[in-house]
Amino acid sequence: MIPRPKLLEIENRDYKRHACHWPAVLLTDNFNRSCVIEDISNGGCRLLINTGKLVSGDMVKIQVPARKLSFSGKVVWLHCEEAGIKFTSKPAKL
Repeated sequence: MIPRPKLLEIENRDYKRHACHWPAVLLTDNFNRSCVIEDISNGGCRLLINTGKLVSGDMVKIQVPARKLSFSGKVVWLHCEEAGIKFTSKPAKL
């Protein structure tokens, strides 16, 4: 895996991100896939996932069974083995 570059000190974000490492499942109309949520905010999350078959713009659901959480969202970017998801429903307070 290619190392992720260090994040810039200043980022233009609406919500504070929280680092995590939560096992999850991404569900689409066509397939389900195991993934790991690497960081999360009230606006979205970054997933470590096999991105094959995923397309930017796909509507998805993410379930985190160990935390009894579920989020609906949209794939907004894909890069190597990572995906960015923008939530379309407000998650419970993180």
